Amino acid sequence: MDNLRQANLVDELNETVLVKKTPVLGICLGMQLMATHSQEGDSTGLNWIDAEVVKFNMQKPEIYKVPHVGRNTLSQEKENSFLLKEINPDDKFYFVHSFHFSANDTSDILSQTNYEYSFVSAVQKENITGVQFHPEKSHKAGEQMVSNFLKN
Repeated sequence: MDNLRQANLVDELNETVLVKKTPVLGICLGMQLMATHSQEGDSTGLNWIDAEVVKFNMQKPEIYKVPHVGRNTLSQEKENSFLLKEINPDDKFYFVHSFHFSANDTSDILSQTNYEYSFVSAVQKENITGVQFHPEKSHKAGEQMVSNFLKN
């Protein structure tokens, strides 16, 4: 966020996304920037999604390592999302992160993923979409997801 502010890009991003309603897909850190606040660096975000970005709090760190690295499935929370069209419940997506979204408005949650506990893995609010994982590293399912976004 500091780099976006120093480059004077926040106002332009807000104009493009919030006023002009240009569709946007935030990937991993890009999704986290959309939140109101992040524990990582104790920083304010773009505030496009009412959420806090929090560090994983594992009760079994010997089993569930942080960062969460690897492939995992999504549990769809919203019906009829263009982003999840033709995505199967057993499709796996590649994650690498130590922090995750904690959404204050559950209607923004597109999917959740379980890694010792459930966390928000994708959000969707109007023209704003974000995914915690890397679709570009998620093989056919990731390719389908990016294609879905581009077609929307």
